[in-house]
Formats: sequence, C-alpha cells, structure tokens
Amino acid sequence: MNAVPAPPTHDPRKTYDPSSVLTRPAGLPDVVLRWADHADGVAEVWLPPTGFGAAPEPAPLLYAVHGGFWRQRYDRRHLRPLAQALCGLGWAVVVPEYARIGGRHRAAGLDAPWPLLADDLRTLRRLVPQMLAEVAPGRITADRPVLVGHSAGGLLALWWALDARGGREGPLSQPRHVLALAPVADLARARAERLGDGAVAALLGSDTAPSAAVSGPDIAARLRAGEHPEECSLHVLHGTDDVQVPVVHSTDLAADASALDVRVLPDVEHFALIDPLSAAWPDVAAALPPLVSTPPPPRPAAT
Repeated sequence: MNAVPAPPTHDPRKTYDPSSVLTRPAGLPDVVLRWADHADGVAEVWLPPTGFGAAPEPAPLLYAVHGGFWRQRYDRRHLRPLAQALCGLGWAVVVPEYARIGGRHRAAGLDAPWPLLADDLRTLRRLVPQMLAEVAPGRITADRPVLVGHSAGGLLALWWALDARGGREGPLSQPRHVLALAPVADLARARAERLGDGAVAALLGSDTAPSAAVSGPDIAARLRAGEHPEECSLHVLHGTDDVQVPVVHSTDLAADASALDVRVLPDVEHFALIDPLSAAWPDVAAALPPLVSTPPPPRPAAT
C-alpha cells in the first residue's frame, strides 16, 4: 500500500521574504552612463533587443528611480530585477543614481543631501537623453519619458514631474506619466512619524522643515495647493500591508489632491511592488501607459 503523503507543515507564502528582491541577482545593464564626475553620477541602461530584419520602432524611455529612504547604503542595484522586467516589456529603462544621506554632501560641507539631490536630478534629466542618442542612436524615443519611482524614489519621481514643468531643459525632460510605488509623498507626515528612522530630517537637515515653495520637495503641500504638472498624469500604487510607508499616507493625500490617482492593492506589502516575481507585478505592469513611440517626421512633398 502506498503511503499517503503527509500534509505540508508550512505555508510556502510565509517563507517568502519580500525584501529578497533587494539582493536578488539580476542581469547587468547594457550600458552604464557617466553623467557627472562624482561617485553618484552614473545611470544604468537596459535596452530592448533590436531583433533582425526591418529597423525596429525606437523604444520609449522610462526612468526607474530607486528608494531606500534616501540612505547611502541603498543604491540603484536593487532595482535591477525591476529594470530587467520592464525592459522585457519593451521599455528602454534608465536607473539613475543620486546623492543620498551619508554620501558626498558631507564632503561638500552640507549636513544633508537636499538640495544636492535636486541638482543631480536636474543634471541627469538634461544630459541623459543626449547621451542615449550617442550610445544607442535611433533606438530610444527620449521625448516625454515615463517615470517610475519606489518609496523614497516615488517622492523624487513626483517632484521631477512638478519641477520639469518650469525646468530649463526643454521638452525632453517633460514626463508624460508618473507611477509612484508606495511613495514617501507626504514629507511632513513622514517626518512627524519618523518613517525610515528619521529619514526625512536626515534628507533635509535637522533644522530644515519641508519646503512647499516652488521647486521644494514637499510634494504633498504643493499638490494640496493645486499644483500639477502639465500634460502628465500622476498615479500611485500602494499596498494595504505596507509597514515601511503606511498606505494612509497615499490615500489621505489623494483625498486632498485631485491631481493624484491612487490605487490601493489588497494584501500587498512594500517591496512586492518592485518584485517581478510577486503577485503584485501584473498590477504594476498594467499601471504603465501603452508603449507609444514618436511617429517619424513626414516626408517632404515631391516637387
């Protein structure tokens, strides 16, 4: 007689560590851009395959901005699984680095990385499109990029969209769609609740309150005041089981800011939103806009 298999003694879902995506091996980028001569002046690029035969349509550009509560120990590399997956969907993905807490701001005599971080984002969004045109000519549509940001990077993606509205870089820096994944969007609230072990105070400086002024990092105050980017939609995905950034940070902000579209995902925690192996990944992919390439210019009329 065959023995009856014993029932499982554990639920496999309970042994899955959602934060494993932070250290999971992934493919290396196709190109690494050096957009500044300091340690943070790099950006990793994933390019969709070109295939064979007729010239393919250029891939639309997507910037993926990493989180980590702006701390130096968390860098762009933990977004490699996400970048690789997005590239597989047809996007040309750029994952930039930026100034973080405990990094090069100290050498500059600053007690916090903001506004050095803001300068980094402005510089890279001006230079990266030009560099992409040189290293991958004809393969990328850099006009009106899409921004995806996770956690602290979600704040930066939203700030980028508002800042580019009045930026001097021209239309290449103007995003058309922002997807913020569990963003730390309300800095005043995050500071009061000491999210990330006091990360907001460390980002801005111990004596500096979040600025709601034009170009300031207090996205929540600016959105509540009615500010919104031109021709760019702002979207948020946030899970109900998020411990690092409670979902009420997003839902409460959306109630006061009509420019922000928030979708709540049940039974989803913080890191699942950047994990292509998680059950939340189809929702992330579906929240991106369609792959739209800029049409070629019309041919001159025959004479």
